[in-house]
Amino acid sequence: MSKLGPISHFPFPVSCDSLVLQGLRCEWGAGVLNLVSSLSHFLILTGHWKFNMAPHGKELSEDLKKRIVALHKDGLGYKKIAKTLKLSCSTVAKTIQRFNWTASTQNRPRHGRPKKLSARAQRHIQRLSLGNRRMSAASIAAEVEGVGGQPVSAQTIRRTLHQIGLHGCRPRRKPLLKMMHKKARKQFAEDKQTKDMDYWNHVLWSDETKINLFGSDGVKRVWRQPGEEYKDKCVLPTVKHGGGSVMVWGCMSAAGTGELQFIEGTMNANMYCDILKQSMIPSLRRLGRRAVFQHDNDPKHTSKTTTALLKKLRVKVMDWPSMSPDLNPIEHLWGILKRKLEECKVSNIHQLRDVVMEEWKRTPVATCEALVNSMPKRVKAVLENDGGHTKY
Repeated sequence: MSKLGPISHFPFPVSCDSLVLQGLRCEWGAGVLNLVSSLSHFLILTGHWKFNMAPHGKELSEDLKKRIVALHKDGLGYKKIAKTLKLSCSTVAKTIQRFNWTASTQNRPRHGRPKKLSARAQRHIQRLSLGNRRMSAASIAAEVEGVGGQPVSAQTIRRTLHQIGLHGCRPRRKPLLKMMHKKARKQFAEDKQTKDMDYWNHVLWSDETKINLFGSDGVKRVWRQPGEEYKDKCVLPTVKHGGGSVMVWGCMSAAGTGELQFIEGTMNANMYCDILKQSMIPSLRRLGRRAVFQHDNDPKHTSKTTTALLKKLRVKVMDWPSMSPDLNPIEHLWGILKRKLEECKVSNIHQLRDVVMEEWKRTPVATCEALVNSMPKRVKAVLENDGGHTKY
């Protein structure tokens, strides 16, 4: 103790750097150092001994580092630069020194924790996920562990897949396309790819759909906070037997919506022929002599009775590939109509019918025209996907 004096002579609070302990180790030895270390912990806990440790602030931006270097090159000293940029002198000095050593203001690459998976294991994970798109992260982890013997968590698998651009997403719901369907769709697209907008503007598109009293069958989302799962505004009300629904047949063209007719009971070929005579023919005539009628390959649409009626009425019918709702613009019009109906409060089927008819008639012509104008893009998308699914 002769060199530093008794501990009681230390002024309080004492300021100590990390180099102090290194000096004590050299002068006193390990035994005395342990005593001083224990005493220092006590003084720190009581608030009498504080270490001069610089606070960890935010890392300087590249622009700020370049300004420091530029001011230094202009002849300014550390203190003037620090005062100008409102920084500490040590920060300015370290930035300039690092620039003098490396000729750059960028930080050197930091070496983090080494990756648990090798490059070979990552390629194996990629092959597994691309080979089976529905394989879960836990299943991939078990497969990788079985091959390499190294335990891997499902989170590590997800992180690895994210790094190669694969993310877990909700799959799109699309009709099942067999090879025969793809060939028919591709042939349809090849036949129609040269058609101009004048041709598409004379097509009368038709389809049937079901409209539920309490909203659509699709997935719904709500914005809510924790603990609000069962508030009235955050739940989707359901009723027994679905609360009822209505089936409708409708048609549209680039000139706007056509006739809309409600379907009572189960529609057969005879009922469909009545709809064609009552609703389709008046809408088709408004398009002129060049009008073409479109409907899908439902058995009621392709029956002998329906075919004979269309031939008798001299209606030009478009050849339509099966399983191709993405090529029919009226499908998107049904979606627009159903979203509008969700904003209307109806309590029974009679009110639903009235609102459906009112919203159908109020559909802007520009909406129908925009949907029909997308036909060249739809045809092109089918060709690009070799008859497969499209985004429409």
